[in-house]
Amino acid sequence: MELNFVGVSCYHVTRMKAFDERSDVANQKIAHGGWRRHQEQTFESLRPYVVEEAHEVLDAVDEGNDEELLEELGDLLYVVIFYSQVAQREKRFTLEQILDTVREKLIRRHPHVFGDKKAENVEEVVTNWNAIKKQEKPERTSALDGIPLNLPALMRAQKISRRLKKAGYSQPPPEEGPLSKILTAVEEMEADVESELRAHLKQVEKAFRLWEGC
Repeated sequence: MELNFVGVSCYHVTRMKAFDERSDVANQKIAHGGWRRHQEQTFESLRPYVVEEAHEVLDAVDEGNDEELLEELGDLLYVVIFYSQVAQREKRFTLEQILDTVREKLIRRHPHVFGDKKAENVEEVVTNWNAIKKQEKPERTSALDGIPLNLPALMRAQKISRRLKKAGYSQPPPEEGPLSKILTAVEEMEADVESELRAHLKQVEKAFRLWEGC
């Protein structure tokens, strides 16, 4: 995931006591036989919930509804807690290890905040982040390594296009046809194509609902 955690404080990540208190209900529900179905879940069976809850968060963001966003972020967090419980049941890792991992990564990749390295602007922060990330993941030898295969196709196409452009690779023009127009547009757009398309479809849906009288 290519997120830039500029300005993120580890203080919020390390508040384990408060986090434990708020996740206790979910933990009991999963670990102590709240639902038999919960006890039968696996990493694989939980995959659809990750996608569904993440998209419901995006819907709430698009709607600008803080109350709904608060609920959906909680549901997404619940999926993370659920994964940690399955992992703990299978003796793989714990919720504390998840939080420790992200805390350590934030500290490690922000030496200008938690270390002695200087960064005069955001560009230098990003450069430092990418350099440290490259050291941490030497197995990634291609500029395209690390792009999630399960991303929506349009979003994945945009990520690939940006990395090719950054590497100085000149792409051959796509073959003629409807798909070529889409790919050309993706290559030329600097905006978040997935969000742009989602916003456009929302307008189309609104117009159609008005047309059909709903």
